[in-house]
Amino acid sequence: MITSRTHGFGFIAGQEQPDPGLKNLLFIHGAGQNSRFWSAQVSGLASHFNTFALDLPGHHQSDGPLRPTVSDMAMAILDFMDAAKLSSVVPCGLSMGGAVVLELLLGHPGRFPEAILVNTGARLKVLPEILDAVENNYEAYLQSLFHFAVPTAHRTPEVKKALDAATEKENTPAINDLKACDLFDVMPRLSEIQSRVLILAAEKDISTPLKYGDLLNDKIENTSFAVIKGCGHFSPIEAAEEFNKTIITFF
Repeated sequence: MITSRTHGFGFIAGQEQPDPGLKNLLFIHGAGQNSRFWSAQVSGLASHFNTFALDLPGHHQSDGPLRPTVSDMAMAILDFMDAAKLSSVVPCGLSMGGAVVLELLLGHPGRFPEAILVNTGARLKVLPEILDAVENNYEAYLQSLFHFAVPTAHRTPEVKKALDAATEKENTPAINDLKACDLFDVMPRLSEIQSRVLILAAEKDISTPLKYGDLLNDKIENTSFAVIKGCGHFSPIEAAEEFNKTIITFF
């Protein structure tokens, strides 16, 4: 796995140079996280695809400022693609990252004929209690997030270490991201999406329950729907091998 920067964007990649014969998979992290969330996908899928995972502006190795809306984050994806000379990508986003993917599919359908939505929804309301915790006791919030979002069977030191590495150390990005999620709502527009979409949900996801994926699958015309059994909100980390195999099968 390679760590790199271009035009103020930090990212990780599976190859030094993309293979023009392979699809480009671009992974987009969730709220308060960074590109390291996708380490197991960037490395594990590198023999099948050109793989990239981006730090959104103001996160980890990417320059700021933070983007205050999901739509602004989607524009940052387009800027990164131009900077990295990626004419086409298959965007794959989890939670807030999935919201970014939905914005890309709705705003720029010709550029994204295929996409992957992971543990996300068409509307991502945030409880005031969660935002208050992030603003006033971020360390306690992070500890509770691990126990809330990860099922007991997957609360291993390895999963905790991977999640810690993928989480922003300061709370400012998380506050920005959760506020952006709270404003996000494309529910009335899902039927406009014509791209081929893989929807991945997790059986024990409390943050974005299965019904969120069911709705996406029902309203978007051209979908494949898969459920990662036994996993919570962070299924790409909790069950990386199964998650990766599902993507390979889709393509």
